[in-house]
Amino acid sequence: MISKALISQIRLLHHKKHREEQGVFIVEGIKSCMETLQSNWEVIQCFITERFDVDSFNAKDTKEMQNTQRMVISEKEMQRISLLSTAPEILCIVQTPHYTLNEFHDKKPLLVLDAIRDPGNLGTIIRTADWFGFDQILCSEDCVEFTNPKVIQATMGSFARVKMVYSDLLDFLKTQQHRTVYGLYMDGEPIQKQLFKNNDIVIIGSESHGISEMLVPFIQKEIEISLFPHQGTSPESLNAAIAAGIFMYEHRKKMKKELLVTRNL
Repeated sequence: MISKALISQIRLLHHKKHREEQGVFIVEGIKSCMETLQSNWEVIQCFITERFDVDSFNAKDTKEMQNTQRMVISEKEMQRISLLSTAPEILCIVQTPHYTLNEFHDKKPLLVLDAIRDPGNLGTIIRTADWFGFDQILCSEDCVEFTNPKVIQATMGSFARVKMVYSDLLDFLKTQQHRTVYGLYMDGEPIQKQLFKNNDIVIIGSESHGISEMLVPFIQKEIEISLFPHQGTSPESLNAAIAAGIFMYEHRKKMKKELLVTRNL
């Protein structure tokens, strides 16, 4: 049984202020929790209901569960601490990791997100980045925090494999003259015509405001994802997460093609 005081303490983590003050956040659901338990992240505590079958997981998962403090609680109690409409079988309290710019690899591609405030968009970008092997993302300080519960849910566990750093984009870009910096726009050069390199940087702005004017001087190439118009009006913009996904696909496709050419030389 979970105490009322502990329920109140966990519910405080539904809010950004308290997540930041305590340095922890909530992960819910079997998929996301097991991804977290198998990562190097510190899981403070797990809450599980009787529906959760520990024996159904392989030995590694079970060992991770045994090494983590866990408490069996009722469905009603789980509903009280959960942010989901349907109570999950497992909920974890996780220590917030803090990556720095020094941990980024400058020979790997980098996504730079400028003022992405929608949690669903950020979560989808993280999940897509994980799929395409983009394991480092730099966010402006006004992006939604990745520990937001809606972001965590949208990533489906991918948040545990992607380094997220929040920093001043202007200061960072001033140090990146040795890399090609792309900006995604509505009217740039077609993305399919670009000759990408493995350490490229791409800046993706919000759908409503685009890329901040102060970052424009650092963008070497403005690129676009071509619109294929049909009769009638066209959409004003492309969803930021979709745009990021198309860029990552095109980038990886070009890198794979160049790798094959190199091997055949």
